[in-house]
Amino acid sequence: MTTTQPNPLPGGPSPVRISEPGELIAALPALLGFRPRRSLVAICLGGSPTTVQCVMRQDLPDGVVAADDRFGLEQIAVVCANSGADAVVVVVVDDRDTTLAASTCFAFVDLFAAILQDVGVPVRSAHATTDIVAGQPWWGLAGDLRGGSLPDPTASRVALAQVLRGRPILGSRDELSRILHPLPDRRRRELGRRLAVARHPTSGGVGDRELLERVLLRVAAMESTGRLTDDEIVTVSVALERVRVRDAVLGLAVTVAADAAEQVWTVLARALPGRARAEPSALLGFSAYVRGNGPLAGVALGAARCADPGHRLAGLLDRALGQGLPPTALVELAETGRDVAADLGVTLPPAEGL
Repeated sequence: MTTTQPNPLPGGPSPVRISEPGELIAALPALLGFRPRRSLVAICLGGSPTTVQCVMRQDLPDGVVAADDRFGLEQIAVVCANSGADAVVVVVVDDRDTTLAASTCFAFVDLFAAILQDVGVPVRSAHATTDIVAGQPWWGLAGDLRGGSLPDPTASRVALAQVLRGRPILGSRDELSRILHPLPDRRRRELGRRLAVARHPTSGGVGDRELLERVLLRVAAMESTGRLTDDEIVTVSVALERVRVRDAVLGLAVTVAADAAEQVWTVLARALPGRARAEPSALLGFSAYVRGNGPLAGVALGAARCADPGHRLAGLLDRALGQGLPPTALVELAETGRDVAADLGVTLPPAEGL
């Protein structure tokens, strides 16, 4: 499995000292949003002064490198090339202390270096460690004789920047996936029945403007209560089935209500059954992507496509994320959402930072 984090700190250049491998390795949990395990991590470097362009992670193979493993590395190489990377730093995190694991690891790094060479991006250096925790030894690969002990990952400047932005740094990618873990089947079935009733023509027709206002009321309430009732979940879900309402709420991703909106989309994505969870999952993926949280965006967009393989927005965003498109490229879509809301006679909350 591959995880992509384009432009980890979109507010400015990454404050990582590239010349100090230990500091760069220790910053990886903050750059990715979680602590990588049994992973190959590629840090794309570029620009002047040199900064981190994007960070990607690929699962290490359990044994012989398979076709899927190679495909994952090829995807990463394409993103490195598309991001304008001048070079890549490779970090392997592997706690397996066996001869087979070591030889597989070396083969995987060599394969990745060859794939990168094919797209014109050199490997600047390669390093390894068994875990990213304070005091853990790290060492060089491919003839690099450097080594040392890792500084405290939680004390890195990148970690501090992420915490100040309200970004939790999770212990593993599994923890990230559990953010959208579905509620028990019985609860989701009950909500499915309520949805069917709410969609029935006898429930009465409501215009897009009123539906959008209902969604915004629930987003505002989330900031104060931190929860949604079942009736509120159904109300928001029905509203998001209207294309203009869905398009309008994309604009929330760049407003002061972005955190509350993401909480609403998360509640719906966990609570709704079947295809109904695709829309809020896609909205969460879009918001996370625009705000620079690539790993969460990947999990959310994956959930959306699993619920509805043909979901157009989720498919487009997932491809953009896989190709390393920077979050700034999506801001225009969020601004279009604000215009759609204005056309409906509704004003979204003010832009973030104003």
